[in-house]
Amino acid sequence: MKKRPVVLALSLMLMAATFTGCSVGGSHFAADTKEARTQSRPVILKMFTFGEGLSEQLHDMAEKYHALHPEVTVETELISSEYDSVLKTRLNSGDVPDIFMTQGYWANRTYKDLVVELTGELFVGQIEDSALKSAEWDGKIYGVPVSIQSYGFIYNKRVFEAAGISSLPSTYTGLEQAANRIKAIGVTPFANSFKEWWVFKHIATQALAAEEGDYEETAQDISQGKKTFKDLPLFGRTFDMIDLMVKYGNDQPLATDYGTGLALVAQGKAAMVHNGSWAEGDMLKADPSAELGFFPEPVGDDPSKARLMVDSSVLLRISDTSKHINEAKNFLDYIVTDYIKQYGWHGEVPVVKGGVLPSGQLAADTIRYMKLGRTYPWVQGYWPDGFDTQLGALLQEYAAHAKSKDEVLEELTKAWVKLVKAENM
Repeated sequence: MKKRPVVLALSLMLMAATFTGCSVGGSHFAADTKEARTQSRPVILKMFTFGEGLSEQLHDMAEKYHALHPEVTVETELISSEYDSVLKTRLNSGDVPDIFMTQGYWANRTYKDLVVELTGELFVGQIEDSALKSAEWDGKIYGVPVSIQSYGFIYNKRVFEAAGISSLPSTYTGLEQAANRIKAIGVTPFANSFKEWWVFKHIATQALAAEEGDYEETAQDISQGKKTFKDLPLFGRTFDMIDLMVKYGNDQPLATDYGTGLALVAQGKAAMVHNGSWAEGDMLKADPSAELGFFPEPVGDDPSKARLMVDSSVLLRISDTSKHINEAKNFLDYIVTDYIKQYGWHGEVPVVKGGVLPSGQLAADTIRYMKLGRTYPWVQGYWPDGFDTQLGALLQEYAAHAKSKDEVLEELTKAWVKLVKAENM
């Protein structure tokens, strides 16, 4: 079976292409459409997204576009909890946003008959080819990736220095040793935001990615009953990592939300939090002077398995039932060819050719790991739709000691197969 190329292949060539080129102003939009505006009717575009900490930039993007196109108002809505369920409800009820966000890869199969195909659009050509793989299905493009995101352990550099940790842990044993050093100076080693189900998804995907091989083939083997999650030994280390994080973590982890976990680390009350590149802005709000860094989640005691999770798996799509498809395309054109090139996307590594160089600490570490070739793709792109939320819920039950490892592994396989059957009905 042919292995699907992934953004893991992003290399120095991508980096060079991404960070060269000049900024592009927005004036050409105003000039090109000045005559059309006098005849245009007011249009409201509804945009529905997820993404912690993204709200301010979405509003800024909408306001800047409205300034260029007074006849178009972009109403942005962002939710962080149960996004997939809410989106499905809206799609089924007919209350469909003009533009909405989803994951890429296999999700293209789910949405390809519900969204506008963008193959051949000029603005699509402004996106790096490697990043476009996440939007492709059967050679056609069904969405626009907006940035390269990454996740792993975010750590407070000052705390690590105070604890005498001079090299970042790359094994389970090394991570526990670091946790003991941090505990000895009176700081909580892990801030666990386990109220958020998706944190468990990130922990688990690191272990699943470490299985390596052909991720698509592994997914199909589970779908066809040739493998179960019990047959994936490195994935089983997910439970070891959760145990370690709970053992050396904050009180009431299942009641600790996204923002609280980030603030604990930013303020030096905890040393590490499992989260992503999108978190830096919120952490700096908690402490503007915070010195932050990334290191990959270790998987067992093989240091070569510790790689940062990096991908361009988040897409913007246009509903094929939108009454304003052309206007929605124009807005995506603006995002890709103008806004991201000038302002970036949430401080993350851009997928757009000539995108603005990110200045963030976590973006810099992401680029460093990319240059070193120490990255994995976001393997959840090969999961059946809805599996990520079920995995998160089951691992929350494990962390609460409500289910055993064997029970969770068995139920994960059953949930996967059931979802695949539902998709094929």
